[in-house]
Amino acid sequence: MGSRVTIKDVAKAADVSIKTVSNVINNTGRMRPDTRQRVEGAMRQLGYTVNLSARSIRSGGTRLIGLNIFDFSQPFAPYLADKVIDFAKERQYGVIINTYGSDGTGLADGIEETYRLGADGWIFFTERALVDDGAALEQPYPVVMAGDYLSYGKSDLVTMPNVSAVQQTVGRLLDTGVRAIALLGAPPGITDWDSLKSQKEGTQELRTQGYVRAFKERGLDVDWRYVIPVHGWNQHGGVQSTAAMLDSLPCPEAVVCLNDAMALGAVHELQRRGLRVPQDVQLIGFDNVPEAEYSVPALTTIDPHIDDYAKHAVDMLIDRIEGYSGPARTYTTDFTLVERASTRLAH
Repeated sequence: MGSRVTIKDVAKAADVSIKTVSNVINNTGRMRPDTRQRVEGAMRQLGYTVNLSARSIRSGGTRLIGLNIFDFSQPFAPYLADKVIDFAKERQYGVIINTYGSDGTGLADGIEETYRLGADGWIFFTERALVDDGAALEQPYPVVMAGDYLSYGKSDLVTMPNVSAVQQTVGRLLDTGVRAIALLGAPPGITDWDSLKSQKEGTQELRTQGYVRAFKERGLDVDWRYVIPVHGWNQHGGVQSTAAMLDSLPCPEAVVCLNDAMALGAVHELQRRGLRVPQDVQLIGFDNVPEAEYSVPALTTIDPHIDDYAKHAVDMLIDRIEGYSGPARTYTTDFTLVERASTRLAH
């Protein structure tokens, strides 16, 4: 039995946009009669039947929003999902969660499913750069993008203060006299400032920029041996990268991990080798996921205000669903360094 024909298949066969197919299905918008006939012919030829999303749009909406996000292999994804659900409930909307794997093409892997699911609009969380100038954001339903990548002005965007958050945090360490600071989670292939400073998007790239800028604003040199890429931003990646670092380099005075999942793995490996945190090595994460407070020792981490992040994503999306048609907006959260037992910054 073949797979179900989708609105995307019809658009490709008729050589039109997905939005045009949606307008034909819902009898909305303006188009040339021959365009409508071509779309209707493609629908008949392919055997397309109207899906739940199309029916719900036509009947006035479902009061459901969708969150398309990477799988729950690290704690940030379910943490953000919980916050989105909370704020959607406040607006009397339900939430559909659709996940995509980190080993595929990213966000694009999950978009096909959104056509089958009955949501009035979607929050797209992307963990990699969009291709084709953000073509994935051009959908027949309202979209808000969340993440640290360019949206090309094609949707509202909610993002984090990645550069300034890491810059100020590493600066705090440097100002206490710490010099050997490892960074876990850097983009692969970055070995100098020239290859990094021109980057305009990307969680790894922007947070690594912040790390380097903290050194540069104090006239200090970066030891690029300690700028360490990590395969897999999860606990396992944190364990592996920490082990490889300790096997090949002198133990640093501090380790800054570009998310909490890696930091939780790093603290495990440091302690397994008999190193004390924070007496021998200070450790800092990024995200302030709930697990950070209950690690041993409790993890110092950068809190990018996920409540605010989720609230703005939900509010922006519902604005669009309920009729707002203004230009694309961008919202950047603030941050707080939450100091816990894995550092000695307060002393």
